[in-house]
Amino acid sequence: MNKSKKILIAGVGNVLKSDDGLGSFAIDQLRRLKLPQNVEVIELGTPDLSILHYVKGYDKVIFIDAIKRGGKSGSIYVLKPQDVAYLTKAVSPRNLAFMSMHEINLEKTIAIGKALGEMLPDIIIIGCEPEDVSTLRIGLTNKVREALPKIIELILKELSIA
Repeated sequence: MNKSKKILIAGVGNVLKSDDGLGSFAIDQLRRLKLPQNVEVIELGTPDLSILHYVKGYDKVIFIDAIKRGGKSGSIYVLKPQDVAYLTKAVSPRNLAFMSMHEINLEKTIAIGKALGEMLPDIIIIGCEPEDVSTLRIGLTNKVREALPKIIELILKELSIA
């Protein structure tokens, strides 16, 4: 891998809602590792349109998020935007006017960026099927916590340093 590429690893989600805090917990672990100088690690919190601002200037962005895809709790997903069905459908700026900010998640934010003609970097989403994203508590459920080392391993592999 070309070490001069600027890479951002961004954790998203709400740490106060159990498994939705996956991104934050992963970022905590990544900050303890010696990563290449071209890699920046950041916790972005709950996804909103400001994410489009943060990805500017990077060649590659790896997002870490709890992703509901209907699998078993703890299932790990590695997705590119073209793998997510509604990201490949046309989202028109006209339709955006009718979208509630409460509907925004990481995948929809990426779709909105594409619809607005933003130049997005190479994006990878590494996520995990949550068990609980509604209980107000800090901490991951057992199955998601058990998936965390594999998620870190996948990120390191993506950086070609595993």
